[in-house]
Amino acid sequence: MNNVSLIIPLYNSEPFLHSLFDNLSQQSIAEDLEFVFIDDHGSDDSLRTARELASHYRLNCVFGATEANGGPGAARNSGIALAKGEYIAFVDSDDALDPDFCEKMYDAAWTTNADLAYCHIQAIEGSRKNVWHNPIVESGDFTREKRLFFLRYYKSYFTSFIYRREMILREGISFPAKRSAEDSCFLTEALLCARTIAVVNEPLYRYQIRPDSLSQAKDSGRYIQRMESFDALLEFAREKGLYDTDKEILDYIYIKKATLGAIRNRPGSKRKILSHTGDQIPGWRKNALYRSDWRLRLALLVL
Repeated sequence: MNNVSLIIPLYNSEPFLHSLFDNLSQQSIAEDLEFVFIDDHGSDDSLRTARELASHYRLNCVFGATEANGGPGAARNSGIALAKGEYIAFVDSDDALDPDFCEKMYDAAWTTNADLAYCHIQAIEGSRKNVWHNPIVESGDFTREKRLFFLRYYKSYFTSFIYRREMILREGISFPAKRSAEDSCFLTEALLCARTIAVVNEPLYRYQIRPDSLSQAKDSGRYIQRMESFDALLEFAREKGLYDTDKEILDYIYIKKATLGAIRNRPGSKRKILSHTGDQIPGWRKNALYRSDWRLRLALLVL
């Protein structure tokens, strides 16, 4: 069995693939990895180029495709279905990994029999480099106390995690068919379901910030897709019987990540966004975590 399957969507990725394959080939345990490439039907020759480079670098590669262009979430879901690794991870074609990313993450997960292992992210924007930190919890059982702390303060750096594949399949965790915040939804579902967790307190994932990337885009419908992704998260929690137990933290996440994020993307639609929030979370302004977060309350007031 492969230790880790790295799932990589391909959509107009050709300009980045030579650099990507060079980076992937430098993984310290490359021989124990599976690289799952999913073609999402862009307009270039990404799939052909990826096949050629896979042959050149002699990596253990699997190729698949979405039925039609469906966005990165749909491509990642297709990758999960094809993956065979004990753990899965996600890499964007224009990003890079520290050479020890897979080895250190897998070793941490294996040592604690963890459902999730995570690190931090090195964010690169031109010549500037910053470290984006995940909250730190002790490796081992992902207790309710640890989970609530993590969920209150985490950022949606889903590529800084590896996920036990069996858990993802057992719990029915998937990316919603949206083009905004689908990664936040996936990660939060995994955090809700994980029983054990491991931390590697290093920035091992290199995230390239590009102004023309999909994650930086703003358009008239993107805020709606963001709201719908978090609607899907609440529905997942309700179906799992988790919502009543974790209502306060889940509602807070919705307010902070869906409501505020949508308003930032589309401030002219603030009234509609707040109305949608009220439909999903009646009386949301009474949420204790929201009321104690003056920065969040101020942001919603001034935007």
